[in-house]
Amino acid sequence: MDLKIEKLNILQTIMNTTDEGLIMDVKALLSDRKTDWFDGLNDEQQKDVLEGLAEADRGETVTHAEAVKLFGKWGLK
Repeated sequence: MDLKIEKLNILQTIMNTTDEGLIMDVKALLSDRKTDWFDGLNDEQQKDVLEGLAEADRGETVTHAEAVKLFGKWGLK
């Protein structure tokens, strides 16, 4: 999908409409839209999160008890 073309098509539709309801819906959508926490991360952080998810999907995880054992030496429980 070409994002620039999609944006231009949406803008053209909005500019050509006489449907006030559509305009109000778009306005409400844009004002209520919240940024996903993931989008607020920098590229390196996003890469780390995606890598962790991939590891979990492969079953490369440890139990809570194992994590407590591993990190217990730093006083974490």
